[in-house]
Amino acid sequence: MKETRQTGVHFSADYQRHDTGPGHPESAHRYRVLSEALESLPPGIERVASARRATVAEVLLVHDHSYHDLVYRDTELLADFLRTGDTAICEHSYDVALEACGAMLTAIDTVMTGNLAGVFCAVRPPGHHATANRGMGFCVFNHVAIGARYLQARHGLKRIAIIDWDVHHGNGTEEIFIEDPDVMYVSLHQEHIYPYTGAATTHGRGEGLGLTLNIPLPSLSDGCLALAAWEAQVMPALEVFQPEFVLISAGFDARMDDPIGGLRWDDETFAELTRRCVRIAERWSGGRLVSVLEGGYNPAGLASAAVAHVLALSE
Repeated sequence: MKETRQTGVHFSADYQRHDTGPGHPESAHRYRVLSEALESLPPGIERVASARRATVAEVLLVHDHSYHDLVYRDTELLADFLRTGDTAICEHSYDVALEACGAMLTAIDTVMTGNLAGVFCAVRPPGHHATANRGMGFCVFNHVAIGARYLQARHGLKRIAIIDWDVHHGNGTEEIFIEDPDVMYVSLHQEHIYPYTGAATTHGRGEGLGLTLNIPLPSLSDGCLALAAWEAQVMPALEVFQPEFVLISAGFDARMDDPIGGLRWDDETFAELTRRCVRIAERWSGGRLVSVLEGGYNPAGLASAAVAHVLALSE
């Protein structure tokens, strides 16, 4: 009988301090509902605490110094939005964003030491729309991008795979690594919606040519189409790339009934995508995998899909 994978999950009430204002879809309320569901996970899934915030130097592995300073100043000035785009902030948002990024780096360290095989980091604000010099789409700092650079700089790994299944294309992550020969970015997302990037014809540039794989999916399609695309396109590409670590931008807004997304995935779709990521990690990465929360704006649906994801991580 196959042994269960040693799996951890990180979540904290501290992330509710990021106040996006009344009626905002990326709210503290959705996070409270998610946290309550994660509290009820079965025994054997370890609660991972974060010991620290990300340092400025770690943020600067990906982001321009001027952008970091802009986030700090906008927060200190009590702005309602980052001046770079559509990201609501409050007086605590800079600190919370650093805590979220630090939690992911703590999870990476935990996996790299072999204490756990995989960790799901339920953090906010999300990150995958943030470019090197711009926050947008509810995002402040790009956690998975910083995580990839941290794995290279701190742990000496080279080939990192980032799998992004948020309903929206992760334009920030793609832009950061578009010319990078050592980071493969794969995105399954809904076509023709914000941020209106992620065309199937975008394959990377320069030394990174061939290492960007975008799979735009038609509105109202269910998970069967995504899983078929994985089998036909994603798995063969990852087998060639042979990643040394797998990072997941785990958005759950492709789930049916999400108020922002237009796909019809069910919980089993997220569970099966998770299993396939685990198989890639076990084949090429020593089983090492960390996922980080991105979108998901129906609180009950988010909680249900995220629990399915964590349970599949532990199989």
